[in-house]
Amino acid sequence: MKNELKIGSFLSILSIILGSVINIFYTPMYMKYLGTTDYGINSLVQSIMGYIGMLNLGLGSAMVRYTVRYRAEGKFEEEKSLNGMFLTIFTVIMFISIVIGAYIYYILPDLFIEKFTMEELIKTRKVFVITMIGTAISFSVSVFSTNINSREKFLYQKSLYLLKMIMTPIAGAVLMISGFGLTAVVAVTVILGLITNIFDIIYAFKIGMRIKFNNFDFEILKDISKYSFYIFLNIIIDRVYWGSDRIIIGKFIGPLAVGIYSIASIFNQIYMSLSTAVSGVLFPRINKLVVEKKYNELSNMFIKVGRIQYILLGLVSSGFIIFGNEFIYLWLGRGYTEVYKIALWIMIPLTIPLIQNTGIAIVQARNKHQFRSIVYFFIAVLNVITSIILVKNYGAIGCAVATGISFTVGNIIIINIYYWKRVDINIPLFWKNISKMSIPIVITMVFGYLLNYFIKDYNIINFILKGFIYTAIYGILMWRIALNKNEKEEILKLLNIIFSIYNYKNSN
Repeated sequence: MKNELKIGSFLSILSIILGSVINIFYTPMYMKYLGTTDYGINSLVQSIMGYIGMLNLGLGSAMVRYTVRYRAEGKFEEEKSLNGMFLTIFTVIMFISIVIGAYIYYILPDLFIEKFTMEELIKTRKVFVITMIGTAISFSVSVFSTNINSREKFLYQKSLYLLKMIMTPIAGAVLMISGFGLTAVVAVTVILGLITNIFDIIYAFKIGMRIKFNNFDFEILKDISKYSFYIFLNIIIDRVYWGSDRIIIGKFIGPLAVGIYSIASIFNQIYMSLSTAVSGVLFPRINKLVVEKKYNELSNMFIKVGRIQYILLGLVSSGFIIFGNEFIYLWLGRGYTEVYKIALWIMIPLTIPLIQNTGIAIVQARNKHQFRSIVYFFIAVLNVITSIILVKNYGAIGCAVATGISFTVGNIIIINIYYWKRVDINIPLFWKNISKMSIPIVITMVFGYLLNYFIKDYNIINFILKGFIYTAIYGILMWRIALNKNEKEEILKLLNIIFSIYNYKNSN
């Protein structure tokens, strides 16, 4: 089990890297063969589908919790009935989603008629129907994938996810090159998802999942409802915050602008993945410190993890500020300058919450997360209102500005005060550390501007050369000015491991 957990963790990191690489290479092909408008239509439909996906009500986490508990207590017959109860619930949810989907399909023209052409509306409805089929079926099938997850079969799940991640763009690329359009590309994505669902059903039964449709425990259903409520609330807030912009842009501007905004979002998705990869492995340690009431150590860990994250995210964000416009030009060609501005408006304010995401685990472990949920709800509402106001005057970039403003007010100012005053995290010391670490970043950015001044031609060789020089300067200045003794020792240990592996391979 431990080996499977380690392999599963490795495959999770690999999926983050692979997903980023696929986005970088697949998006230009998408633009070339289908265009930004089709990309925007697909992104818009995915955003709408995200709202329908909320119908799972956070029950997946509850199913894992109670399935594991029944199995640990040896209540295998009760577990079978629990599986049957969840399958019944999710089947009902599936039919509800179909009814809601049918209504949305009916009103789609009324929602977007002002900014969509008739051809774009027809295409949007076709993509919506195909995607809706996959989403509806996924509700019932989620019972089987959740059961597999409860048995900690990480190797199977992560491997299948990686295979699907690889096959989807390959199949899409083949269709696009062969002259097929957006509808076919979306259809093959849904088909691959359904094939994955079939594998999950077969594998779940193979590893021992059994289902009974009688003796439902309705008392446990009440407990499940209470447990799922706050999870569902966070899902709603998260969806409103991240899923509304594309719908607002589609309503007031059109699918082309949705496409531009969605391309910019790729950079921020990768950015968030990098942060999570660094902090995720430390969450169990945080819970242990809470149980032991070592709150001072929690504060130290908050600062320690934040520093590590800032080393990585500081390089990425500062590098994007300096070279992002050039990268987008080399990546997609002319006509995408707005992508750079949109990405920056979200990326820069997002940096602070990302290097403080250890705080989320701390407030959850200390059962003080209710205030954060309330704040997140209000900034989500603020984001929607501000987006509607700004998008009318400033276009898609107005939504990015609204997101940046709401991040700054809620996730930086208010939450930092809360961490400091109520969660006992030493926020002044945190900012003292971050301020010192920002000195080499600012100096490196000055060097970056000089590189752009003297090397002006946009081509791949110049871009790689500037990126290499920038990274080298960043590393040297960080080492000399910002890193403490422990961080330097950890980096040296990592380098020794890499060199040892390299020398071992060469000797054989």
